[in-house]
Amino acid sequence: MYQNWQYEIDPKAPLRPLYQGTYEETVTVGGKQRRYLVYIPKNARPSTAGVFILPENGKAADDLWRDSWWRMIADTEETKEKLIVFFLEPENGAWNTEEPYGKADGDVAYVEQVYLAGAQRFKFCVHEAKFYLTGTREGGVIANMAAMFNPAVWAGVATVGGSKVPEDYRRAAADDYCTNLDGFIDEAHRLNLKKSDIPMPAWVIDDPESPVGTDNGTADYWKHTCGITEDGVQTAPDTVTYVRTTEPPYAPNQEKEAFRVCTSTISGGSADCANLLLRRIWKDFLYRQRRWMSGPGGDLRVTKDPVADLGMEYHYEEIGGWMREWYVYVPEQVKQNPGKPVPLVFAMHGYTCSAEIYCGNSEWYKVADKHGFILVHPTATPGTMDATTVASSPDNVALPAWNFMRKAPNGPDELLFFRTLLDRVCAEHTIDRTRIYATGHSHGSVMTQVLAMSMPEVFAAAAPCSGVIFKGFGMDIRETPEFRNRKDCPLPVWMFGGEQEPWLLDHIPTNDNATGDSIRIWRGNNHLTPEIPASWEDGWTVNGRWHDLHYTNADGAPMVNYTWVDYMPHATMTEMSFRIWEEFFSKFSRADGEIRYHPS
Repeated sequence: MYQNWQYEIDPKAPLRPLYQGTYEETVTVGGKQRRYLVYIPKNARPSTAGVFILPENGKAADDLWRDSWWRMIADTEETKEKLIVFFLEPENGAWNTEEPYGKADGDVAYVEQVYLAGAQRFKFCVHEAKFYLTGTREGGVIANMAAMFNPAVWAGVATVGGSKVPEDYRRAAADDYCTNLDGFIDEAHRLNLKKSDIPMPAWVIDDPESPVGTDNGTADYWKHTCGITEDGVQTAPDTVTYVRTTEPPYAPNQEKEAFRVCTSTISGGSADCANLLLRRIWKDFLYRQRRWMSGPGGDLRVTKDPVADLGMEYHYEEIGGWMREWYVYVPEQVKQNPGKPVPLVFAMHGYTCSAEIYCGNSEWYKVADKHGFILVHPTATPGTMDATTVASSPDNVALPAWNFMRKAPNGPDELLFFRTLLDRVCAEHTIDRTRIYATGHSHGSVMTQVLAMSMPEVFAAAAPCSGVIFKGFGMDIRETPEFRNRKDCPLPVWMFGGEQEPWLLDHIPTNDNATGDSIRIWRGNNHLTPEIPASWEDGWTVNGRWHDLHYTNADGAPMVNYTWVDYMPHATMTEMSFRIWEEFFSKFSRADGEIRYHPS
C-alpha cells in the first residue's frame, strides 16, 4: 500500500537518505501489538527532527497520513530540516484520556514505545535533541500526558483542542521523580528532580468546539515547568506568548528564550486535522527550540540555522571523489579587519550527526564571536559502527561517520579532506598559521586525535570531547599507520569525559583502562616522565561539575589534561567550548615548529 525506496551510498550524493517513503511499523504494549506509520521525505538529512502526530478519536494513522498536511510540510520544508513524521493511532478508534498515571499498557505507554522505536537508527536517525509531540482533540490530551510522563526526551509539545488533561494525572506527574534526565538515568534520585522541574516548551491551543479543548490548568502546568511567572505578550492576534526572563539553572548551556509557553483560543481550529495551523505549529513553535543533552533534563536552546540565522558560509563540493559538506563561520569582528591574521578552529561532530548539529550543540560560534577567530564545521560521510552500544549498532543504516579506520568501502580519505579544507580556508581568509586548533565530540573526538597524531605540526593544541583513545568499538586508532608512525612532535591535548557514559569510557583513569592509557600515550608524546603517573588520585582540582587533571612540562605548560564532568551524559555543551578556548587553546601557538605557551 505504501511506497518506499531503498538506495545505496552514492559518493556524488552521500547525504541522501538511504530509506525514503512510508513504512508501517509496530510496537508491543502490554503484550499487544500496536501499529504506527513513519514517513521519511526525499532529501531528509541523515540526522534530523522527528514529529509525533496523534489524531482525534475515530481517525487511524492511515487517515492522518492521507488527510493531514504533515507530509506536505515535511516535503516542502525550505531549510535542511525535512522532518520525519510519525503517525500514531488510538486503539480501537478511541484514546483513553482518563487513564491513570503510569498505566503500563495504556496509551501513554504506547507513545513511549513508539518514541523508543523512533530513537533506533535502522532506517533513519532522529537526533535526540529534536523529538516533538503534537496532537488534536483527544490525541492532543494524550500528547500532553506523554510529555508530562517523560519530559526530558521531548523538545516541545503543541496541541489543538486537546488541553483538558485530568487534574489527577497532572498532579501525579508533578510529584513523580524524574529518573530519565536525557542521557542520565537518576534512579537513586541523586538530584531530587521531579518531572515538573523539567522545562517543556508548549503551545496550548484551545478549541471550544472540541469536547476536550478547554484548558483546565495544562498551560499553567507547562509555565511552572519553565519557571515562568511573568505576564504574557500578545505575539499574534490569537496568541499570547510567555517567556522566562530569569536565567535558567545551567546558563550558558541553556537559553531562557527557549523556555517558552504559548496559549491560543481558536474556535474550530482542531477541525480537519488542524491543517490550517500545522505550518505555524512547526515553523513558529516546535522547530524553534531543541533539547541538547548535557545538563540534567537536557539544555533547551533556540534553534539557529547555520546559514539563515548565523550567516555561515556553506560549502558542498567534491573532494577526493566524494561530495563533502562544511561550514565556515567568520565573526563580524573578523570581517571588519580582513587583513588581520586570526586563529582557526576545526570542530568535528560525532557519529550520526552533522556539521549543522554540532554547530548548535557545541555553540562554538559564540566563542568565535567573543574572541575573534574563524571556525570550520565539516560533515562526515555515511559509515557504520562495529560495536553495539547505547549509541550505535552494526544494524544501523549507514550514517555520518569519520572514515579514520578506512573501513567504509571505497570511502573518502579524511586526511586529504582536512588538508584540502586547511588549504582552502587559509587561501580565502587571513589565518594565523601558528594558531590552528582541532576539537570534536565522540566519533569527532577520535577524528581530532587522528589529526593530532598524523598532522601534529599543523596544530597548536587539540581538545577531544567525550573521547579518549578507545581500545574497542571498532575505532582503535592504535592500529592505524598514522598512530604507529606518528612524528615526535609534542602537542598539547585536553580530553573530556562524562560521568554518565560508562558504556564508552571510564571517567576515572586507571592503569588498566583506556582513559588512563590515553593519558599515558599523550604524556609520552609530550615527553612527560614517567609516562604513567605515580598515582591517579593526585593532582585533581574540582570546580562545581568539573574535575580537572593537568600535567605540565618543565616550563609550566599544561601539555596533557583530562576532565570529567558530574552527571554529564554522552554530550558536549557551550560552557565546555568556552573553557577549551579561554583556558587552553588561547594559551598555545606553534612557531617555527615549536609549541609556545602564553599563560597570560
